[in-house]
Amino acid sequence: MISTILIVVGIALLLVAGGIFIHAQLGYREAQASYKQLEQYAVKDKEGDGLPQVDFDELSKINPDIVGWIYVPNTVINYPIVKTNDNETYLYRLFDRSGNGSGTIFMDMDNAAPGMMDEQTTVYGHHMNDGSMFNYIDQTLKQDAFNTIKTVYYITRDATYTCTPLYTMQVEDTYNDARVPNFGDGKSLEDYLRDGLTKAKAQAPDAESRIGSTKQVFSLITCAGEIIPRTTRAVMVCSVDKKTDRAPASPDQTHEGENAGEAAGGEGSNEG
Repeated sequence: MISTILIVVGIALLLVAGGIFIHAQLGYREAQASYKQLEQYAVKDKEGDGLPQVDFDELSKINPDIVGWIYVPNTVINYPIVKTNDNETYLYRLFDRSGNGSGTIFMDMDNAAPGMMDEQTTVYGHHMNDGSMFNYIDQTLKQDAFNTIKTVYYITRDATYTCTPLYTMQVEDTYNDARVPNFGDGKSLEDYLRDGLTKAKAQAPDAESRIGSTKQVFSLITCAGEIIPRTTRAVMVCSVDKKTDRAPASPDQTHEGENAGEAAGGEGSNEG
């Protein structure tokens, strides 16, 4: 009798586990399809420099919360960034606001939009097991992976910001300094950066010498490790080194964006 009960319980657990796995895989596919659709029309190489040329007008029609776009060459990180007055709304919503565990990359609620207005601009992304979103940021806790990222680009409606990684530190989820927009009251940005360097698992060879001249940083945060629940965070801190003003979109670019935007918006509605 006991053995029969154990067998039944075991089968039930296997069915539940299988259901969870299938649900997760369907969620991954939905998120990948949604963001791929956005990338196909929002990421254009019109200038020949390989950087995304983002049509913010069309993206705003899909989601007015958009503030920018993050692009990290040689990784999957090529996503829109949103911002609201809280840090919960987009934890489990895609860019089109449909429910999905992949969520959307979002800016900290305390930062001034569209970002790069404060000493530290902080953005968050999930550590997804399919390698998407900010999974690679967690991988940069290892020096080999860290070394593959030379530049991080943050693109807004008006400018492109070129950022260079200083280090990736591992901190507890209660570590608050990684989301402080502006430092003061006895602690400067330089103090924060030097303290963070002591927590770094991987760093640029010139990180220590660059800290003194760094006036702004762009910090990318995700959960660290593979064991759930994840109670630590991987934080890649990048110095903001250059601002390049964006040229206004030409009429041809705008027309192309309108056609693609309608398609993207339509698919998002169907998925939601």
